[in-house]
Amino acid sequence: MSQKRKRPEDESSNEDAPDVFRSDPIEDRSSTFIGYFSPSLEGNALQALPEIKSATHKILGYRKESDQRSLTSVKQYVSGNDDDGEKYGGKKVEKILEGMRVGGACVVARWYGGIMLGPVRFTHIENCARAAVSKWQTHETEQRAKKMRLEQEIAEQKKLAVALIERDRSIEVLRTLAAGQEKQVKEGIVAGVEALTDAKEASKDVEGAAPKPSEAAGLKQKPESTPKPAMDYSAMPLARLRALDRARDATLSFLLKRIDKADADLSALKQSEEAEDG
Repeated sequence: MSQKRKRPEDESSNEDAPDVFRSDPIEDRSSTFIGYFSPSLEGNALQALPEIKSATHKILGYRKESDQRSLTSVKQYVSGNDDDGEKYGGKKVEKILEGMRVGGACVVARWYGGIMLGPVRFTHIENCARAAVSKWQTHETEQRAKKMRLEQEIAEQKKLAVALIERDRSIEVLRTLAAGQEKQVKEGIVAGVEALTDAKEASKDVEGAAPKPSEAAGLKQKPESTPKPAMDYSAMPLARLRALDRARDATLSFLLKRIDKADADLSALKQSEEAEDG
């Protein structure tokens, strides 16, 4: 009777081994199968992983790009296998790599539990090899998506850094325009009050509510604000730039409302003046 071998969990963990992707274990009548795939390691290096040192069989299949170049642009591959005592097992692993069209090495480690499994062992070998390769493919897909997201975020960051400078300039222009129009409205109101005062036609209620002539000087002599230097947004993180972009939207909307109100007030003053002249 064959002596049972130690399971992989009895070995020191080697989960940090670079570029190695593992399948989940398959347990069947005391035998354990685990697949290991690497797109970069050589087959013998994969068979030498410390975590599978106690395995009864380290069944290997490999497929790597050939150094020879064909007349076409189609890549050429060389492949091979090592049964490591599990007859025909290596070829099964090699076929999985060919069928999935991947380059690299795959080892299916088997810890024999003392009971012969028959042909189903080949199904376990194939399933473990396929699962290990799939783990790598999932990882590659996630890495590509992560890289794409990073590239998109960098592009967005650069775009926002430029756009925010333009928005700051627009805000300064609109702020100046709003302040100028509001000043015209106040001056128009003051001028009207002064005219009514000179003619002694203003009532006390009007005098109390409207700006006094002494206040008009302050309104007319408001110093103009100096333009702010452009900010450097290039070093700011994307989240901060997005927040600033939303804030600039709100500021622009607020300034446009101020301008619309000032326009309406100026129009009302003009209509009032025309009515008085008429």
